[in-house]
Amino acid sequence: MRSIALGARSALVGFLIAGLMGLPARAANPQPLATVVSAQSARLANADAVPGADVYLDDDLVTNPGGSLRLAVGTSQVYLLAESEATLRQDQGKIQAKMYRGTLGFSTSTPDQIEVDTPFGMVRGVNGSRVLGQISIVLAPNTSDERITVTSYEGALLVVDLAGRSQTIDDGQTYVGTLNSDSSGGGGRDVKVVGVGAQGINWHHVIAVAIPAAILGTTAAILYIKESESCDRPDCAPKPKD
Repeated sequence: MRSIALGARSALVGFLIAGLMGLPARAANPQPLATVVSAQSARLANADAVPGADVYLDDDLVTNPGGSLRLAVGTSQVYLLAESEATLRQDQGKIQAKMYRGTLGFSTSTPDQIEVDTPFGMVRGVNGSRVLGQISIVLAPNTSDERITVTSYEGALLVVDLAGRSQTIDDGQTYVGTLNSDSSGGGGRDVKVVGVGAQGINWHHVIAVAIPAAILGTTAAILYIKESESCDRPDCAPKPKD
């Protein structure tokens, strides 16, 4: 009986050890959050990023000068332009792109499934409609403060800053803010809005006005040159020498 008990105990210990050995293996192989679609001079988890590579939780995504990186995140896409850095996380079924610097854009038909976490606060789509947005973080000119620009190329974006204030950026508009040290000396961070909503840059209006103006200006210049080179007018004929 004692040998049977010892055998059963040994079998149980072996079963538990096998189960514990299987846990790290499963933890080391989580589900990927995204897949690399295209990459140029970019790094993924300290290795060169290549199309088809899987992106996992908190993998470093870095683009070098002149580089770019595009990811497929489910039915959505996230891209990084040159000199940018970000990671991906997942929270309650939502993919969160944690942005540290540079320029990051995203396109999605399901805004409730993706958002961008920046040093200024959160950026996400609203109204459940398709959105295409781009976020840039750079140093403000002649200061050590950071500046953020959030542009909506399609749909509406919601910016929720560190103070909990929210601002909707409509289609074709740009939000601009600066992030600096709290003047109260508390060591905190403060967002100061430079231009928001209609006060931002309305790219649709710029394109609508700039392109016709450029066409008209070019046409006028061409006509002036042709007129100057033509000698059909009396006042254009060479004057006789004295």
